[in-house]
Amino acid sequence: MLQACLLALVAGYADTIGYIRYDAFAGLMTGNTIFLGSELATGRFAAAAFHLAIIGSFLTGVVISQALIKQDFAPFHALCMTSVMLAICGFLPHGVAALLLALAMGMQNSAANRFNGVALNTVFVTGNLQKLGEGLVAWAWSSGSERSKSIDSTAIYAYVWIAYAFGAAAGALAHGLMTYPLLLPAMILPFIMPLNSRR
Repeated sequence: MLQACLLALVAGYADTIGYIRYDAFAGLMTGNTIFLGSELATGRFAAAAFHLAIIGSFLTGVVISQALIKQDFAPFHALCMTSVMLAICGFLPHGVAALLLALAMGMQNSAANRFNGVALNTVFVTGNLQKLGEGLVAWAWSSGSERSKSIDSTAIYAYVWIAYAFGAAAGALAHGLMTYPLLLPAMILPFIMPLNSRR
């Protein structure tokens, strides 16, 4: 559970930096798709192309991460690559940094999304909130040992959402205080998942 929360913390932080500094979400493709649709509708085609490229970059990160896993690389390797990308984002031009940040978040989310048998996303949280709601209903309709088991398996979704929110707040603060705020999560990522871990 700690690993999932730390990854969500990093993702909330990176998404906030992406939105504030680069005018695009790093991991929240729902938001970028809304930007894309509204920009197409209002004839802002250059901005629409930018957000379409962000979405494509995130998807590419997922593909790269999955390819590494198929080649029997551990999630650790994808997270190390993500860490390097985060570290260099601040030194790149605006548009390139935005694309690289989305690529990194796609890799992170795809590399590590199972924790103690529970499948969840750490880079975006809408689906996790749905699972939290479903779990609360299951808990309310269960009894005895089933009720205890139900709340234990549901709690991780709440913890991950809270960690993401704290990460977003930390990202907003770091944006105002640091010249290169993405260096901070870059230093954390390689230590979240051990080298011998598997999905």
